[in-house]
Amino acid sequence: EPWLLKDMEKAAAKRGVVFQAVKDVVQSLVDDSVVHVDKIGTSNIYWAFPGEASAALSNKLKSLECELAKTASESVDLDERLEKAAEDHPVSEERTMAEVMLSSASDANKTLKAELARFQSGDDAVLDAMKTGTPIAKEAVERWTDNVFMLKGFVEKKMGDRAGCEQFFKQTGDINFNNFDYVE
Repeated sequence: EPWLLKDMEKAAAKRGVVFQAVKDVVQSLVDDSVVHVDKIGTSNIYWAFPGEASAALSNKLKSLECELAKTASESVDLDERLEKAAEDHPVSEERTMAEVMLSSASDANKTLKAELARFQSGDDAVLDAMKTGTPIAKEAVERWTDNVFMLKGFVEKKMGDRAGCEQFFKQTGDINFNNFDYVE
């Protein structure tokens, strides 16, 4: 049965409900699609079909049951595919080693990417300072290498023994002249 808002307010007032609350409750019911409203002329008419709410719930239930059945069939299909894949690719020592190598390579990749990101976010001024400082550092290394070789020559002249001189530098200065040379 259709109702006007004034009629609902009067009926609610007879039952002890404040008429201002009726408008708010009816509006919330309209917002929730429990009650329908139509404007006819200057009046708003409110109505609701008795079986409409149960019909909407049963339709929602049917759609959810269909979705559940579809999801269950997909789950069974995925389980079958997983079992087939496990049969096709059994766990072997070679596969285990490959997984370990992949894991270590992934870790190394993450480390290198983090280092690359650290260098990419670097300041251009720092890079320029490193570029200009490299030749100066190379000159200093060559100068000290010259000094070490001159000291070696001096010690060889004083000791008169080349093998003893090299042994002396190995023990005191941890200098191995077999791999000690100028920077190229």
